[in-house]
Amino acid sequence: MASVAERGTSPWDRPKAADKTEMLRPRAVSATVFGLLALAFALLAIITDEGALVVVAAVLAVVSVVLVLDWPQRYIDGRKRQVALEAEATQLAAENDIALARAARFEAEAIRARAELAEAMRIEQLVGGNEAEARGAAGTVVHPEGPAATDVIVDRDTGLFSQLFFDASLVKRVSAARRGLRPLSVGVADVVLGAANPPAERAPAAPVAEVMLNVFREADTLARSDDGLYLILLEDTPENGAIWTLERLRRRIAEELPGHTLWVGLSCYPAYGFDAPQLTAQARDALDAAREWQQDRIEVTTANPDS
Repeated sequence: MASVAERGTSPWDRPKAADKTEMLRPRAVSATVFGLLALAFALLAIITDEGALVVVAAVLAVVSVVLVLDWPQRYIDGRKRQVALEAEATQLAAENDIALARAARFEAEAIRARAELAEAMRIEQLVGGNEAEARGAAGTVVHPEGPAATDVIVDRDTGLFSQLFFDASLVKRVSAARRGLRPLSVGVADVVLGAANPPAERAPAAPVAEVMLNVFREADTLARSDDGLYLILLEDTPENGAIWTLERLRRRIAEELPGHTLWVGLSCYPAYGFDAPQLTAQARDALDAAREWQQDRIEVTTANPDS
């Protein structure tokens, strides 16, 4: 039966230990030689009462101790580890720069695709004029805050996108996420007053929308649904990133709009859903669960993506 020491050492570790022993054997011999010389010179110093021999004996003793302590080898090993860590840090930094560049390109593509969709929907909406006039009017709006925005694209009360635009955009963004193997998250939020003393009432929409526009990125799509809820599309954002972002929204609302309660339902592609209607339905169901609380609540769907 193997001993505890043998059981704790893998077969791959034993050759390494043997190699280290072979490497240290010359050092042990040298340390012994210098130690014996130090002893000899110390005895001579005692016999002859020569101070110089004492110095020589001390120097030899120091050399022997240095060889025994093996600190030079530890220093070399430490330097090797430091170089390896620096190389790893450099590689991680380069990978992080690549990831940030890819994320920036994806966000820019999302903004461009949203603007193109807004223009296409505006052209489709405009009637009674020729297509050139429609295109001229359509080209003036790329953001929901634009002064020429119309109700087919933008909710007039908040400056956010309309539900019609959000639904159309979500379909396209899910397709883009599928092609690019990127995640995205969909949230449905409700902000109310008096949640602690039911019945709660819907909070004024304009102040809430202003806070939301200051919290989310330009690439994210914010909309107001036909029933007064807030629709949130977070580009290139998995579940943990979405929760962190929604928590920032919760804190900002608590700071700037005292007495307001935020409920949010969240679903994510591809973790919980594979298409736009599925993600939106899951987020709405999660919102219903969040409403069961009398304080701020962010609820993530538990639905199966295959359901």
